[in-house]
Parts: sequence; structure tokens; C-alpha cells
Amino acid sequence: MGFIVIIGIIFLIGYYLSLKAHPFTKCKHCNGRGRFNGTGLYSYAHGRCRKCGGNGRKDRFGVRFINRGDGRS
Repeated sequence: MGFIVIIGIIFLIGYYLSLKAHPFTKCKHCNGRGRFNGTGLYSYAHGRCRKCGGNGRKDRFGVRFINRGDGRS
């Protein structure tokens, strides 16, 4: 039982360090491009992705929790 707890703590510390080093992942909606192609009649047109704001990346799970006191948004 104690071995499982130690493995869990090691996993959480590793995930925390990973979030600090690499806090973003690519947006799944636009596939990291930052723009979204039109569909249907105007398929040649494109615009800024609404999900990521046009930057092509999103926060990973847990980043908002660990950065609450940093003053970052």
C-alpha cells in the first residue's frame, strides 16, 4: 500500500514539473495553426480560431490550478 502512495507522489511531482516546463498544448480545434478554414460555400476563406484566440495553443490540464498565485492569466 505504501509503495502505491510513493509511486503516486512521484507521478504528481513529475506532472507538476512537466506543467511548469511545458504549460501549453496545441489547440485541437484548429490543429495548432491558429486559424480555422471556412466550410460549405466559402471553403477557401479562413479566420482566427475562436477556441484558442488565433495563437494555436491552449493550456494543459492543471496549468490554471498551479498558476493561480503567479499573477499570470
